[in-house]
Amino acid sequence: MNAFVIVFQNSRIPILTTRADSVTFKYKEDFMVTPKIIPPIPQKKGLEGIPEGLPPEEVERLQKLQSRLSDFVLHLIQAFLRTGYYTPEHPESKKAKEGLYQLFKKLFEGEDELTFLVREEQEKQEIFAEGILPETQRLSRIMMKGMGELYVPRFAKYLERKDLISLTLKSRMAQAEFTQFVDIMSEPSLVDTRRKQDKDRFAQVLYSRGIFNISYIFNEELLSPEREMPWRARLTLSRMRKDLKMIPHFQKMLGQEIHDIQKNLLRDALRPIRQSDLLCAILRNSDLASSSDSREEFIENEILSFPQKQYLWSTSKIFLREHLALKQLQKEDLYEKKSDRLVKKICHRLKETETKEAVDLLEEFFRQGLIDLEGLTPELKDKILLERLTDKFLNYTDQFFQQLDHAKEKEKFLDVAHSFVQMIPELIRRDRYPETLRILETLRHHFHQKTMWALLAGQVMEDIGQGSIPLLLKEKFLAGKKESRTAIIPIFASLEIGAILPLLSILKSSEDQWVRKNACEALIQIGPVAAAHLLKELEEQQISAETTCDILRVLGEIKSGQWKTPLMKVLRRYTSHEHPKLREQGIHTLFQIGGSEGEEIFLSSLDDPDLEVRKRAMWCLGMMRSAKGVEKMLGILKHIFDAPSPQMEQLETQIYHAFGTSGNLTIEGKTVEQILIEIIEKRGIKRLGGLFQKNLLTDAALGAICDALGKVGTKESIKVLTQLQKSREGPLIPKVKEALKKIEERTGPSKT
Repeated sequence: MNAFVIVFQNSRIPILTTRADSVTFKYKEDFMVTPKIIPPIPQKKGLEGIPEGLPPEEVERLQKLQSRLSDFVLHLIQAFLRTGYYTPEHPESKKAKEGLYQLFKKLFEGEDELTFLVREEQEKQEIFAEGILPETQRLSRIMMKGMGELYVPRFAKYLERKDLISLTLKSRMAQAEFTQFVDIMSEPSLVDTRRKQDKDRFAQVLYSRGIFNISYIFNEELLSPEREMPWRARLTLSRMRKDLKMIPHFQKMLGQEIHDIQKNLLRDALRPIRQSDLLCAILRNSDLASSSDSREEFIENEILSFPQKQYLWSTSKIFLREHLALKQLQKEDLYEKKSDRLVKKICHRLKETETKEAVDLLEEFFRQGLIDLEGLTPELKDKILLERLTDKFLNYTDQFFQQLDHAKEKEKFLDVAHSFVQMIPELIRRDRYPETLRILETLRHHFHQKTMWALLAGQVMEDIGQGSIPLLLKEKFLAGKKESRTAIIPIFASLEIGAILPLLSILKSSEDQWVRKNACEALIQIGPVAAAHLLKELEEQQISAETTCDILRVLGEIKSGQWKTPLMKVLRRYTSHEHPKLREQGIHTLFQIGGSEGEEIFLSSLDDPDLEVRKRAMWCLGMMRSAKGVEKMLGILKHIFDAPSPQMEQLETQIYHAFGTSGNLTIEGKTVEQILIEIIEKRGIKRLGGLFQKNLLTDAALGAICDALGKVGTKESIKVLTQLQKSREGPLIPKVKEALKKIEERTGPSKT
C-alpha cells in the first residue's frame, strides 16, 4: 500500500474556501479578506521522479500513473478546502467530492497505500508523495504549472493546523468511508487539532464513523527524538506503534485474529520504504514500536520477513557493516545484545532466500565469526568443510598420499581418492597446481603400474575427466598469466582424453595467440590420444582457418603412426586449400608426417602465388634434402638475379637457408658449397671502386649464406668468407665469424 504523509512547521495558517473565481481566507483572529484571483493557465510540467534505465513501455506506464496522481491530489486538496465551507449535504460540497473516489481508486492496481510527506526545504514547506510510484514524488514538480504553486502551500498550511506529520490513505477504503473521511477532514469544528483534547475528539469522530483505513501521526507522537536515526525511519516506527495500539478497534470491526491484524498493520507501515538504510534503521530501533501487546521480537520478525530479495540483501549488507562497527566498541549493552540477536534472524532469512547474493553475504557473516556452520546453506557448509579439508591436505600432504598408497581395503582407497577429487577444484581455485598435478600423477601411477587398485584408480581418473575439473582448468587457463598456463599444461596432459575438448574449445574461442600456443603445447603432450579428435575436427571443416592451423601444427608435432594414412589424405586436401595460411601449414605438417612422400607437392608449391607458401615449400625441400628441390630453387635464383624485387629478396634469403639444411648436394656438376661461394664472389664481396656494382646481396641474404656455409662448408669456404669479412662491416660480421668457427670446428683450423 502507499501512504499519504504530511509534515508541517509552525506558521500562521488560514482556513480557505473557494467560490467561483474568489478565494476567502479566515484567520483565527477572524480577520477576513476576499481577494480577486485570476485563475492560472495550467501548463503541463516535465515529468520527473521516474527511475532511469526502465523499458520504454514501463516509463510510459509510470508517466500515466504520475499524471493520475497529480490529478487526484489537486482534486483532493480542492475538496478539503471547499467542503469545509459547507455542510456535507450542500450541493457545492457534493460537487467538490464528485468523482474524487474514482480518481483515488484509479491510482491502485491492487492493495496499496498513498503517502504524502511535508518537509521544510530552503525555508519553505514542500509536499512529497510516496507509495504509488517507485520513487518519492515532489508535488510541486508533478502538478501542472501554476496549480502546484497555488495549492501545495495552502494544502500544507491547512493540514498544519491539525498538527499532523503523517496521513495515510489505504486503497481498501470503500466509497462511503472515503467520503466520510473527506467530510471529517474539512469539518470546521475539527480544522484546528493542535490541543490534546481536540486530537482526542478527532480520533473519536473517525472511529465513530467507521473510518479505519487511514493512518495518521500527530507531531507529538513522533518517537524518541533523542535517538539518532533518519527522520523517515522514526516516522515509520511512530506509525507502527500508534497503529498497533488501535488493534482493539480493528478487531471489533474486522473480526480478524489479533496476530493477522498486527501483521497487516506492520506491513502497511513498511510498504512505502524502499531504501535499505531506512529498513536497517527501522529494524535496529524496532523496540520503539513495541508494547506489552506487541512484543519486540514479533515486530523484528515481521520487518525481516517483509523486504523483497533485493532489499533484503542490501539491508543485510548495511546491517553487517554497522554490526561489526558496534562490536568493536565492546560495550556489551542492550543495543549490542539486540544486534547479536538480529544477526541470527538476518542470516536465517538469507539462508531461506538462497540467491547468489544472499549466499555470498551469508558466507561473509560466517567468515566474520558471527554464525556457525549450522547457520549456512547445505552447499555453503560443504564449501567451508572442503576448504578445511584442503587446508589439512596442504599441511599434511605426504600423509594423505601415504594413505592412498598403503590402502589395504577398497573402501579406504576410494575414500582417499574421492577426497582428492573433491579437493582438486579448491586447489585450482587457490592456484595450487603442483599439488593438483601430484594427485593426478599418483592416480595414473596406480592405473598404469597395475597396482592392487589399478581399476579403481582408472575409474576415478575417468570421473575427473568427465566432471567439472577440466572446465575449471580451462577458465584458469584463459584468464591466467603465462606462468599459470605453463603450470596447467602438464595437468591437462595428465588428464589426457578428459582435457581434449576443453583445449579444443580454447583454440576455437581465444584470440590470444599465446594462449592458443600453450593449448597446442598441452595437446602435443597428450600425444596420439588427441589425434583422433583433432582429425575429426579437420574432416568436419567447421572451424576457423586460425584454429585449423593450430590443429595442423599439433598433429605435425604428435606424429601419430596410427593416424598417418587418414591424416595424409586430409593434409593433401589442405595443401591446395583456397586459404594461403592453410596451404602453408598443410605443407609444413605434411612434411612432418610424411617426409619425402610430399616431395611433388612441395615442388609444385614453389610456384604458389603466396610468398609464405613458397618459402615454406623451400624449407620442406631443404629439410628433406631434395636434389630436385635444390635444382628448381637454383632456377628461381637465376630469375631473381634477372628481375630483383623486395619480395624476391625474401625468397632468395629463404633459398639460401634451404641450401644449408639440404646438405652439400651436387647439382649439375657443382656442390651447394661451390654455388654459394660463387654467389658471394659475384654479389657479396664489395670491390674497390665498386660504387656501381649491381645486385649486391642484402645483409639478410648474406647472413643466410653464412649460416648455410657454416653447415655444409669445407676449407674451400674459408678464403671467401675471410674476404667477405674484410669487405663488409656492421651486423653481418658476427655471422661471418660464426660460420668460420663452425667450419674450423668441423674441418680443423685453417693454415694462415
